[in-house]
Amino acid sequence: MTVENKHIHSKEMLSKYFPEDSIDKVYEYIKRYNVSLTFTRKRLYKLGDYKSPSGKNGIHRITVNGDLNPYSALLVFLHELSHLLVWNKHKNKVKPHGKEWKEAYGCIVRDFIEKNVFPFVLQKVLEKKLHNLKASFSSDNELFKTLSLYDDCKVKPVFLEEIPEKTIFLAKNGKKFIKQNKLRKRFRCLCLENKRTYLFHPLAQIKTLNEKFVSRDVQKKIYNGNERKYTDSCEE
Repeated sequence: MTVENKHIHSKEMLSKYFPEDSIDKVYEYIKRYNVSLTFTRKRLYKLGDYKSPSGKNGIHRITVNGDLNPYSALLVFLHELSHLLVWNKHKNKVKPHGKEWKEAYGCIVRDFIEKNVFPFVLQKVLEKKLHNLKASFSSDNELFKTLSLYDDCKVKPVFLEEIPEKTIFLAKNGKKFIKQNKLRKRFRCLCLENKRTYLFHPLAQIKTLNEKFVSRDVQKKIYNGNERKYTDSCEE
């Protein structure tokens, strides 16, 4: 489904993106803090963002990707709302994801947990992490995988870390890659189209192809005896 940019101005519109039990509280926050909330098309490099007021209008702007499942969307919104709370108190005098933000985020997520907004399995995972919630879902394997259970898809997602080395896979950008060895936090993956090596996050969602392994002859042709400089993949 294609998601156009949609500015939210009613509870009815909120119900299209957030869990039903969260609507009243989310709407209360929007009104109390003068928030302009917009759901955007899918963005590869971020799930949401926050912009503090500019000029004299006093409007806080929050965007959330409109393709997220309701629980992911809610957590992204609470993440950005926590930036708002920190800005109101400290302006730009503290780190974006420092202790002040972690305290605000943990407190606000706990409030929604106590209202039984989240499914039992997800709630238990969140409860374990309240004292140190990560700024990015992909930095927390357990939380990321638990959230993926609620994605609206017929096929269970496949993560890069789950497939063996030398497996050919299709990335979200439509290009074919071969999974290689892991460095520190990311996997080297060779692109079959431009012969360059990229670094992929272990939790990058991919599609495996029928061609499971690559022969030595094919590998030699692909490598062509040259090592490429690594660049970050957009698979965040």
